[in-house]
Amino acid sequence: SDVLPKINESELKKEIKSGDFKNAYLLYGEESYLKEYYASELKNKIVDKTFEAFNFHYFDGKDTELDDILKDAQMLPMMSEYNFVMVKDYPIEKSANDIKLLEEYLKDAPDTTVFVFWFDAIEPDVKSAKFKNVIKAFEKAGDCVELQKRSENDVAKLLVSGAKKRGAVLSNDTAKYLISISGNDMKILLNELDKLSYYAKGGEITKEIIDNMATKCLQARIYDLSKYVVAGKSGMAYDVLNVLFEMKEEPIIILSAISGVYVDMYRVKCAKSAGFGFDDVAKYYNYRGREFALRNATRDCANLSLEQLRTSLDEISKTDVKLKSTAVDKKLLLEELIIKLILTARGVKYA
Repeated sequence: SDVLPKINESELKKEIKSGDFKNAYLLYGEESYLKEYYASELKNKIVDKTFEAFNFHYFDGKDTELDDILKDAQMLPMMSEYNFVMVKDYPIEKSANDIKLLEEYLKDAPDTTVFVFWFDAIEPDVKSAKFKNVIKAFEKAGDCVELQKRSENDVAKLLVSGAKKRGAVLSNDTAKYLISISGNDMKILLNELDKLSYYAKGGEITKEIIDNMATKCLQARIYDLSKYVVAGKSGMAYDVLNVLFEMKEEPIIILSAISGVYVDMYRVKCAKSAGFGFDDVAKYYNYRGREFALRNATRDCANLSLEQLRTSLDEISKTDVKLKSTAVDKKLLLEELIIKLILTARGVKYA
């Protein structure tokens, strides 16, 4: 069957705390911060600093053969309970032979080795038959943990307690505001929190401080752009576009973000006309950790009809084709698109 027995994050946490380690761990999923965090938690708990030179083997998947990794995984520990092997970003799906080798090793993994396989820059195709075989192989000797994006509420809680640890005060609502400005990547958010806490000097991190100090993610800048477009404020919309070009953002990425915002508005609008609310859309389309996207969409689509949204999406898709196929200046194409979106929002027909 498709549903494989995987442990979840809280079970992994318990396991690390209790010291009841398995011989193999596969850490994957869309939350990069958590993968790195648990990989290093395992290392810190298992590897004795004194004998680290003998018992800790680290491999970057880009420059290693699986053969060499598995040789080290067969070694006996020196003066310690475990030999610890950590492998980051190994492209395991690329080779059927590698999967075979891994299966053979995990079928009979030594009790004295803890083998941690985790993905950071590489995102395996979780639904592929090959990766399912990898999961099955790891299940034989240990645990597979898919570390998903946390919900907005969970991330906000983490930020509130993180601010406290850094000697500052952050309210739950302001934490959610920070997520809407800097995005929901936890590594980036914790870096922002360091900066904001330092700036707040033990006081409260306010919205004003966030507006002045936090780095806006591309997504937040695109929300500003769409807010100005819908309000017909062309000058402000162009200012945002210019900033994005100054930041050397790729035109195709900018367009894809604009498209995402219009799709969000379209979903919210369709749901509304069918009598469904914001929460239904969030559940159905999995906006976990990005609930703010739908809040923005609800705000921005209030003055647009379904037909206006359809026309806008149509223009976005035409621009997409032009961006990929013509030699016309890409900035010019995006500026033209902004004009068309503003005219559409104002209900002006253009030929």
